Amino acid sequence: MRRVDPGSTRALPRGLLVAAVLLLGARGASALYEKHNPSQPWSLVAWVPLEQAEALSRERHLPILYYFSADWCSPCHIMERDVFNDDYAARGINARYIPVKLKDRREEEGVNPPAVQALIKAHSVSGFPSFAVVGVDGKRLRLKQGYGGYTSTLQFLLIPTPSD
Repeated sequence: MRRVDPGSTRALPRGLLVAAVLLLGARGASALYEKHNPSQPWSLVAWVPLEQAEALSRERHLPILYYFSADWCSPCHIMERDVFNDDYAARGINARYIPVKLKDRREEEGVNPPAVQALIKAHSVSGFPSFAVVGVDGKRLRLKQGYGGYTSTLQFLLIPTPSD
């Protein structure tokens, strides 16, 4: 190995430098991948694609629960962790609704898909997170905007709280 300077007894750690460069490159590639393919938060709710929701609602005689969120929305992430990752709440949602998760993409892409934008407009969604409960007949039954906590969300969803 080459010495750092003629008077030094230490060798230049080439292997360590190569490993550091490779790790830095891998981290950059990982960040770039995550930017274009963000990980989805884990959820116990059985989300249904928007295209299937109306037919399933009629077939199962259950209202549709539209959940409006955005990637940048901190209260959305907190609610998803507290409610959608909770076994009791998720079972209640899955039993009582056809749940549909809709993401606002205006900040990231400048525009929403037409179907998502139409629902945001139809339900006067002005903030995130928001819920709209729509009956089998297509008429909105209830609307909730914002996250007021676990208990408040279950009350809105007509799911008895675990202590009830």
